[in-house]
Amino acid sequence: MSNRISIKYFDRAESMLRMEHVYADGLLYWLYNSKMGDLVSCIVFRNKYISQLYGWMNKQGFSKRRIESFIRKMEVNTDELLCPIEGFESFNDFFRRELDLSKRRINWDPDVCISPVDGKILAYQSLDPDLTFRIKRSIFNLRSFLLSDKLVAKFSHGSMIVSRLCLKDYHHFHFPDSGFPGEATSIKGKYHASGPYNLRGLIPFFSDNYRTLTIFDSDHFGRIAMIEIGAFTVGSIRQIYRSGHRVAKGDRKGHFEMGGSTVVMLFEKGRIALDKDLCVNTRNDIETYVLMGDSIGSIH
Repeated sequence: MSNRISIKYFDRAESMLRMEHVYADGLLYWLYNSKMGDLVSCIVFRNKYISQLYGWMNKQGFSKRRIESFIRKMEVNTDELLCPIEGFESFNDFFRRELDLSKRRINWDPDVCISPVDGKILAYQSLDPDLTFRIKRSIFNLRSFLLSDKLVAKFSHGSMIVSRLCLKDYHHFHFPDSGFPGEATSIKGKYHASGPYNLRGLIPFFSDNYRTLTIFDSDHFGRIAMIEIGAFTVGSIRQIYRSGHRVAKGDRKGHFEMGGSTVVMLFEKGRIALDKDLCVNTRNDIETYVLMGDSIGSIH
């Protein structure tokens, strides 16, 4: 049943198209493309308590036996690790690993907005607040996503970056610019998978899933809405920043606990010109793999 899920993306660093290695692709295909799997997914895997139980299991000492085989199978880059592989106490400990950011080439140009995560990006220069459209195998509508008329008005016809993280990625998220972040608020929801695994229909991922929203008053790109979205097997979203306190570009904002996840950023109209390659690839329905610290746009 493996290798049934085919996801093509553009690797910006290597300037080439690649195929994504989907962890447990056979299970995901069954869960999202069969009647029995859909029933099991609905009853069991989309339940937050099951996701939390799965997260708890991966915090136990016995789970660290999976780390080395996972690294080999998923081709995880270990060159940037702060902690040696044998130093991780559980699989979750490895999953939320920190990196040696001194080895990252972060774009410090104040006119450049950087990616907050390592992930596969889709870029939209202008958003119609009432338009419902497809993002891979999910559907998106700004109103149902934000659930706030005030925020919809603020980000209407603005720009959006969607960054999808898979299981192998570095799961900390960072600030894309310097400025002052507000408090993170939670929007209750389910735990659909964040990847394009359902080949039979569209998933209401952006309107249904649990998410946290932070309004960030950035120094160079106006007000930004940063939204972290929980997904299949994500036990929690941890925020580590201090609301109302100045942050520097690239500072850590928080991290996900277990599972694939998504980070969305919304910009006010006319505040950012998204990088051309991201927009062109998006129009061709291709995600672009970008590292945290890389440019995603510049001052409009």
